[in-house]
Amino acid sequence: MTDDTAPPATKSPDDTLVYIVDDDEGVRQSLAALLLARGYTVRAFDGGETFLPQAALDQPGCVLLDLRMEGLSGLQVFQELSQRHSALKTVFLSAHGELSSAVAAVKQGAVDWLEKPCNETTLMAAVEKASTLSQAQARQTQRLQQLRERWNALSPRQQEVARLVATGISSKEVARALAQRDPDRPIDPRTVDTHRSAIFLKLDIRSSHELGKLVEELGLAEGLSPRFS
Repeated sequence: MTDDTAPPATKSPDDTLVYIVDDDEGVRQSLAALLLARGYTVRAFDGGETFLPQAALDQPGCVLLDLRMEGLSGLQVFQELSQRHSALKTVFLSAHGELSSAVAAVKQGAVDWLEKPCNETTLMAAVEKASTLSQAQARQTQRLQQLRERWNALSPRQQEVARLVATGISSKEVARALAQRDPDRPIDPRTVDTHRSAIFLKLDIRSSHELGKLVEELGLAEGLSPRFS
């Protein structure tokens, strides 16, 4: 069940949504009141079964997640979020006596855990931390997606040249390496220079060093031997 009784709120400055997933209606209402008063947009659910199908899992946000609930436990919901590569960051809510489970959850990747009833200052700090991490991850994911799109815009030959140029070797050495790989397709160093210019332009970079970092970020550096750090 989703709680729709709370009044609409103005979104927080970082435009992050906070989800509350707890089977205790009193907890949901008290947490929602605190967050709404701080300007957050809040959606509350009474369990993982209702939360998972309705939440925007690919958008940045924070989840305040009860460890022990009827049906899916908080850990099970958290594992499902991880399996779906959700952009949401989790802060667990635990009752007294659940310390070991809460610590285990944090070790699995949760941002933090709070003991109920939550201190307002501690709650807001945890939500802000989770929101900041989620936004940062979303920006990094978007950046990598843009880099992949630029890389995929290169021709297969340009990609081949780019991976070699990324190691810091000269155009003559690139031409030699390509000829060794495929003697039937020799390439002139001047042609490598032409490819190099086109690659830099398409990827919006200015040096082999930048190209090396990009190739590494995209996970394309395996098998290459960089000549610079």
